[in-house]
Amino acid sequence: MSNLLLGSVVVLLDDPLGGVVVSDGQTQEPLTDETLQLINHSSPVWLVSDRRTLRRVMRRGGRPTRCVCLPDYNRLLDQAGAAKVPLPDPVRPEAMIEAANQAGYHLRDHDLARVAKLESSFLPVCERLQATGLPIDLGAWDAVLAAAHQRAGEARGQLTAMVGRDLGGHPNIEPGERNKLLDWFKHQGLSLNDLSKGTLAGVDHPAAQALLAWREASKLTSTYESYTERQVNSRIYGHFEPLGAHTGRMSCGEPNLQNIPASLRPCVRAPQGRVLIGADYSGCELRIVAALSGDHAFRETLLSSDFHSAVASRLFGQTVSKTENASLRHAAKAINFGLIYGMGARRLAQSLEMSVGEARGLLDKYFEGFPQLAAWREQAQAQARQTLMLETVSGRKLKLDPNKISSTLALNYPVQGGGADLIKWAAVRFIRAIQQTKGEPALVNMVHDEILVEVDRDQADEVRQLLVESMIGAGADLFPSVPMAVDARISQAWEH
Repeated sequence: MSNLLLGSVVVLLDDPLGGVVVSDGQTQEPLTDETLQLINHSSPVWLVSDRRTLRRVMRRGGRPTRCVCLPDYNRLLDQAGAAKVPLPDPVRPEAMIEAANQAGYHLRDHDLARVAKLESSFLPVCERLQATGLPIDLGAWDAVLAAAHQRAGEARGQLTAMVGRDLGGHPNIEPGERNKLLDWFKHQGLSLNDLSKGTLAGVDHPAAQALLAWREASKLTSTYESYTERQVNSRIYGHFEPLGAHTGRMSCGEPNLQNIPASLRPCVRAPQGRVLIGADYSGCELRIVAALSGDHAFRETLLSSDFHSAVASRLFGQTVSKTENASLRHAAKAINFGLIYGMGARRLAQSLEMSVGEARGLLDKYFEGFPQLAAWREQAQAQARQTLMLETVSGRKLKLDPNKISSTLALNYPVQGGGADLIKWAAVRFIRAIQQTKGEPALVNMVHDEILVEVDRDQADEVRQLLVESMIGAGADLFPSVPMAVDARISQAWEH
């Protein structure tokens, strides 16, 4: 095996006859069961030019701990504004090793070695996740969509009864005809600028409610009916992209298993004898803000009480809890999370329906209590303008266009990107922790700050503990100054 900056490396390539060849850069041979066992035992870094090669070898029993996919490394370099490494064409082992060597130097020169190691460790985890599939109850899924069809029909009928029919018996206005609906509402004495969900929700008219109900039900059926076309043995398989967003967040498509709505999540159900463990970070982004800002008061308030209630009590001078003055808690929650995304006085005023002056006063009072948080926000925005570079805790970088510098992005990137680093590292730690665990535990989904695991019922308690420890341990590795909290549930269906 060759030794690069990446460590000991073996190259895996598809051969023209449908097999896979393995090479150390000097010799190459067909991948046999014996060679695969040797590679698994010695744990080199796998080097591929296409994830499909990795997928094929893993289906044969390959168990890589790290895998470098050259296009992914180029994506990390490109996002950081660094020169990409030319990919070999034709693809030959020695050329791939040379490209990987160059990539290693480029990554190190641009301080991207740490995030590159994270991504190469996560890639095999992502492939395992994709290959496992998401278990569903087909009957329950179809029942939810059938009910949505019925609701859509009823809402359409209610809307038609109000807008009337033409001489042919057809509705004068279809639910999707935006301009006609705006004109119709105007004739009803309601001058609306748009038909967004927020606008219609504030309109006290049965047609607005019918239109909202039709949209919600129709979106459910149009989006999720096709999902079951991709099922095999009551499991749905999506395509996960480890670098789906510039923040490092994963994406999923064909179909998207990360955006299954609350109404369909109970249909995600473990097979007989198995259960699901859903674990998510509690207040993940706020804890990351506390770690990045170093604000002691913010950290202590966050960790010692109901954070949103505590902030609301200080801002509004009243006793606030989840049951007492709950509306004030809701307002404080909007401020707490809005600050992560660079919300200013104008947006806060719109959110809380108050004057800009009142909103500015609330923000001033907020930052008086958390001065280091205020300083971190200012510093993050100033540094983005000065360096034209954003960075996460793992060293993931994003080069900025000098003509498109956004204060929101400057604050959001290290927070959301830090969350992406965190959940990926947690998944890697978990997979390593369960290598000798009984019960065949397997990742079946990951959604931003949540991990979903399927396991035999008898091993659920042990695996739940390992999952929680892995997630908390990942937090301690990346954000040692602020402990992470994890909520984990064992159930037959996806509850969260």
